[in-house]
Amino acid sequence: MNAQGFEGERLALGFAHLMEELWAADSEQSTLLSVVKAAAASVPGAVAAGVSMRRARGRIDTAAATARFVTEVDKAQYELREGPCVASVDDSLVNLANDLANDPHWPRFGPAAVSLGVAAMLSFRLSARSEVIGSLNLYANRPFAFTGQSRAVGGIFAAHASVAIAAARRAETLTEALKTRTEISEAVGIVMERHHLTSQEAFEVLRRISQHRNVKLREVAHRIIYTGEVPRERD
Repeated sequence: MNAQGFEGERLALGFAHLMEELWAADSEQSTLLSVVKAAAASVPGAVAAGVSMRRARGRIDTAAATARFVTEVDKAQYELREGPCVASVDDSLVNLANDLANDPHWPRFGPAAVSLGVAAMLSFRLSARSEVIGSLNLYANRPFAFTGQSRAVGGIFAAHASVAIAAARRAETLTEALKTRTEISEAVGIVMERHHLTSQEAFEVLRRISQHRNVKLREVAHRIIYTGEVPRERD
């Protein structure tokens, strides 16, 4: 087998292993950690990887990273609002900065990154349907470390990551909704037994407590379950 064939086989095995880990992940955070670990090990030229997440009101933060310096480099980008990961989240799908010391696109971030030991970066937007999730970022400690192959392999990782993060978020939302429904049902049962009410009447009691006290229905149910006390509708 020639070198190119061996590299192709190695990447195929790497992607297969990544998919196994993503299927086994039980949360968004474990999904992110699997992605950055695999990306740092597989993308040619990369010595570290991280994921920047887009939050409310345009805020961006680092949700997962394979090295401590990644957080510091990302922090400089967020504060300056300049750099490959910020550009991938805000403007374009892929951003390559192969020589940060001399890149005119990042006049403030470039020197800051170099001072932290990062000479090149490659960032990919993460998105699901029309929603921008964040970016997958790769870091190198030497200029021109990233090649066309780096871009191709990184793009595949970004596509996998986008789908996996969206799936993890949906699963967590469904799990949270099921937990809420279960707690409310349990609290309704307690109120029914305590006050000899029907299920509809007991649910109305919970709803009125929630409205009058300006507390979420789930919080009312949680209090009833774990204290055994049914709050008054009004103080």
